[in-house]
Amino acid sequence: MKRPTDPTGAGASGTSQIPVRERGGVKEPAATGPMTGTATGPSAMRPPGQGRRARLRITRVNPLSVAQLTFAFSLCVFVVLMIAAAVLWFVLNSIGVFDSVVEAADTLTDGSNGGVRAWLSFTRAMEIGLLVGAINVILMTALATLGALLYNLCTEMVGGIEVTLGD
Repeated sequence: MKRPTDPTGAGASGTSQIPVRERGGVKEPAATGPMTGTATGPSAMRPPGQGRRARLRITRVNPLSVAQLTFAFSLCVFVVLMIAAAVLWFVLNSIGVFDSVVEAADTLTDGSNGGVRAWLSFTRAMEIGLLVGAINVILMTALATLGALLYNLCTEMVGGIEVTLGD
């Protein structure tokens, strides 16, 4: 049977060939059973209020897309790390933690090695944050890509992750 192209189901004569129901201002074909007049098909088997469901399996992950996404994510983490390090340094400096540490270090040592103050400066804190952040970006990207490759190998044995999608 050929379905009419008109969404209302009206044929050339203007009469409706397929029963139509209006739902939320949109007209759509209503599936009715031959004897009872009730809905048939997949929608009849669902409890009221539940949408369609599809069970899918993730059998392969593209390692390049995982690397790109992880790189972008790790760059965001890097920016957050740098901002957090700067804020933490300013808070600790404003409450006098670094001055107390320098005084304690000067009391315990003779201070001839340049002292502790150079290691507790803002510049040194940001340099260490940059180093840790760069290592973090490289490691996160490499490990996530390696994880995608290992996932692809394992899915050949067990079939992948099963996901249920619904409306």
